[in-house]
Amino acid sequence: MQTRNLVFHSRLLILLTGLLFAFACGKGSDDNSTPGGNNPPAAGTWKVSYFFDKQDESSNYSSYTFEFNSDGSLSASNGSQTWAGTWSTNCDDSANKFCIFFNGSVPSALSELEEDWLIIQKNDNFMHFEHTSGGNGDTDIVHFTKQ
Repeated sequence: MQTRNLVFHSRLLILLTGLLFAFACGKGSDDNSTPGGNNPPAAGTWKVSYFFDKQDESSNYSSYTFEFNSDGSLSASNGSQTWAGTWSTNCDDSANKFCIFFNGSVPSALSELEEDWLIIQKNDNFMHFEHTSGGNGDTDIVHFTKQ
């Protein structure tokens, strides 16, 4: 009888330990490895304050403003023209990404933003994204600053 109880309690202990381990190691919905990635950018106007692609190209964006809407739409304007597009997060299963796409033909400065950007920092006033090229390994950097 004691042997049967000992076997039962041993199995129960192993089962409970396994369950505890599974819950402790499971990925929760409040995963803090996402620096603002699941939240939409704050409402309002944003500017590209820094853009690096082998060299500082920030001046290419001086006339553009951006609005990221909570429904995933975005608009970019240079004062005389406006281009529509979309943004999304979690667009890459393997990393915390922020993806930008524009509809139709856009100026080259905007097409350079059409990437799956790794989210380095993202809060209500500042967003820092990086993209490493698969071809040559260069890293592009973009900073958006809330106006």
